[in-house]
Amino acid sequence: MESTSPAASHLLPSPAVSLRPEASASAPSAWLRQARRLPLLLLAYAVPGVITSSQTYFYAQAKDPTYPFTQALLLHLPPWWYWALVTPLIVALGRRFRLERGVWRRSLAVHVPVLVGLIIPHLFLIIAVNRFAEEKWYLDNSLGFIMPMLLGKYGVTDIPVYGGILAVGAALEYQRRYVEGALIQSQLETRLVHAQLDALRAQLHPHFLFNTLNAISVLVRKQDTAGSIRMITGVSELLRMALNTTGRQQVPLHEDLAFLERYLDIEQTRFQDRLQVVRAIDPAALGALVPSLILQPLVENAIKHGLATRSGAGRVELRAARDGARLLLEVLDDGPGLAPGWDTPDGGIGVANVRARLHSLYADRHVFSLENRAGGGVRARLELPFQPASPSE
Repeated sequence: MESTSPAASHLLPSPAVSLRPEASASAPSAWLRQARRLPLLLLAYAVPGVITSSQTYFYAQAKDPTYPFTQALLLHLPPWWYWALVTPLIVALGRRFRLERGVWRRSLAVHVPVLVGLIIPHLFLIIAVNRFAEEKWYLDNSLGFIMPMLLGKYGVTDIPVYGGILAVGAALEYQRRYVEGALIQSQLETRLVHAQLDALRAQLHPHFLFNTLNAISVLVRKQDTAGSIRMITGVSELLRMALNTTGRQQVPLHEDLAFLERYLDIEQTRFQDRLQVVRAIDPAALGALVPSLILQPLVENAIKHGLATRSGAGRVELRAARDGARLLLEVLDDGPGLAPGWDTPDGGIGVANVRARLHSLYADRHVFSLENRAGGGVRARLELPFQPASPSE
């Protein structure tokens, strides 16, 4: 019965990763950032400036073929660059006073006066530029006559320009918030996965220790002093090795096998000549990363159900091989096999632990099966992505 489960990625960052977005920048640094964006804004607003300058130029050519294009640029670029200068202000206001459901009336009460306050200097800039360029209509008429005329002409276009800046700013803000939200969600999921993995690894220590201490108590009752000492020494060494893997979800296969050998020493002391262990380990597989302590519960399961329930000798076989981009691990026994209905939610902790850890580490890139062999006994099979350990591991 094969189990392939979706879950989080195998590449897990440090659990100490921060879940907070960066703190807001100070005012001076914010203004510096805006100043760096100013050349881009000037370039962007030069596009409509050149377009309107071209319109004025071609219209003027019909009346005066000597009309220079530079004159048209002088008239239209500065008014458009005015919007480049005030864009950061509008975007900042749009971020603080959003035109969203429930608050748009209050925000509109802020944006309307600001819009009026920006239109007035914009009109004065247009008048100043045209008088500097010696445009006759602007020179011949008074400011009181010109302003209402310009307000009717440019006020209509300034409103959609202001609204367009608000819309683009809102879109960029929503994108920023979405990215930050996705990052925080990803970090939360990573923290959750780490917490789950740590809890699962923590389960193994008391579970294994309980079984081993129970075996030692049996030897003590039998007055097997030498065997008891060997097992106590072995448990001490196992605990030391387990502590060395604390905080490491993956270790090289050779480390996991070294831990397993210590465990098998204890079990062979316990069962003496009844336990036979056969190993078929491909040297090419020894440098692959595997979940720490992944083989011990499978071997323990094989011994418990394949050997401990009968009086005769039993055999456990370990296999490890590399198959291209995959790592194949197998634990086989020659016991009575799996009983009907064995795979229940309240089944053994060892197999459930293995499944949950593989689920969290490898998602759908792994295969774990536990099934009866045709000739008797059980085969536990793991198929994992082959990930070479770094030289420091």
